[in-house]
Amino acid sequence: MVSAKTLAEELLAKDLPRRWQHVQAVGRRAGLFANALQQRELTNLIAAGFVHDIGYAEPIMDTGFHPIDGARHLRRLGFDEDIVCLVAHHTCAHIEADLRELGTTLQTEFPRHVALPHDELLFCDLTTGPCGELVTVEDRLAEVKTRYGADHLVHRFITTAEDQLLAAAERAKAKLASKAWAA
Repeated sequence: MVSAKTLAEELLAKDLPRRWQHVQAVGRRAGLFANALQQRELTNLIAAGFVHDIGYAEPIMDTGFHPIDGARHLRRLGFDEDIVCLVAHHTCAHIEADLRELGTTLQTEFPRHVALPHDELLFCDLTTGPCGELVTVEDRLAEVKTRYGADHLVHRFITTAEDQLLAAAERAKAKLASKAWAA
């Protein structure tokens, strides 16, 4: 089976180079949680970081909602179901899925496993800018809103989910801080 990084490169590097830069940085950033997670969880988190946005690649688009499209593709390729679930639910995808009337599809096809490092993936995603640069969560959310514009569904999603996004990022940050101190 192809590695997560290789798959992301194949799907994103040529047609979506900024997205490729972003996912590479998210995958690397996931390594911050080395002291906070068990090895299998860390391995899956890093893999999910690399492939969390592959659903933007046109060849695998189905619904037009990248978390579902990416997760479906990963499942077809036989990726670990924990990685599939992390991709399907990354960065509060359930809220945007509801806005797109895909909430039932998301939950039916990809039941959310609460024990997975969802907060950690969200933290890595939202502290990485569109070209892979390090940013604050607040700056990232503002950038996404600006990029999509006030009338876009993604802007509405960020506005609706902002408190949950910030809370999840804070939980991950606290986990990082407590594990760094213990290490």
